[in-house]
Amino acid sequence: MKRILFYSSVSSKELFETQKFYVIDINLLKALGGEIVISNSIMDAFCFWKYDFVFAYFYRKSFFVALIAALLGRRTYFTGGIDDLDENYASRKRFLIQTIFFRLCYWIAKSCIIVSESDMRNAIKILGKNKRPAKLSYSEHTINVGSFNANEIVNKSNLFTTIVWMGNEGNVKRKGVDLALRVFAKLRTLPSYADYQFAIIGKKGRGTPYVESIIRKYGLENAVILTGEVSEKVKIKLLSRSKYYFQLSIYEGFGLAALEALAAKNIVIHSAKGGLANSIFSSGVVFNINSSHYEESIEDLNQRLLHYDVSQLEQVSKKIIKHYDNSRRQDDFKKIISELNF
Repeated sequence: MKRILFYSSVSSKELFETQKFYVIDINLLKALGGEIVISNSIMDAFCFWKYDFVFAYFYRKSFFVALIAALLGRRTYFTGGIDDLDENYASRKRFLIQTIFFRLCYWIAKSCIIVSESDMRNAIKILGKNKRPAKLSYSEHTINVGSFNANEIVNKSNLFTTIVWMGNEGNVKRKGVDLALRVFAKLRTLPSYADYQFAIIGKKGRGTPYVESIIRKYGLENAVILTGEVSEKVKIKLLSRSKYYFQLSIYEGFGLAALEALAAKNIVIHSAKGGLANSIFSSGVVFNINSSHYEESIEDLNQRLLHYDVSQLEQVSKKIIKHYDNSRRQDDFKKIISELNF
């Protein structure tokens, strides 16, 4: 059994149990015979006798873990979205910092497991290559498809949903929840959506007061439900009931929650930013979050929703079953992570 130091610079280890991408990857590595050592401390890298290799999330502080591990004879595999490698999203300062850290991570890595087409393009560009370098692997995030298979379109309610971690205001804004509330408020003035509700799913935190202020601003107190943290079963039940899912993110590394919404046969209204530009989300309805013609954008959205071809949801469901089940990412890990081939 291989011992894996699973590192991410999260503020609390609790997030390893609540953030879905961590939970899935930890379970996949366990299924491949790994004994997982969870860590959010760089100092744990010095305990080389406790692990055989490092699986590190994101490309900043994890570099220091990889450097220590390398000096002690251990290799590192990186993964996770790389938001700040997108010049259209990140400030110049953040882009330059992320560029430096990504190059350092690439230099020291055994492999960088990229999770979206947009991140791959950005990574190749900043490495100054014309094609994908050998140490850049590709494996999009996946879900437990079986949990969503029973959902039927006919059981839908008049409900919009979104999933967001409200641990800080910055993440709420990055996920576009404030804009989603504004769009929802406008849609509710139309007869077709007058009785709709909007469920915002996710653990409450320092970003919650900001969300509540937007709800009050648009007079949505009786139409918006802040569920707080819910079980996986309750989350899937809510997604299976909802017709529409908002993902108006300024940037998404991949869009795992949006993928879950697609699997639950929601019409996903999204920004097409970052990983949301991946082909799996092409069946969704793109809303231009940068448009200066807001009223026109809302009317266009209304028309596209009214004339949406629901049969697309069945086709995308088949694609998810084939390409986005956890078994596929597990196979990817087995091929990419040489230490697991024992």
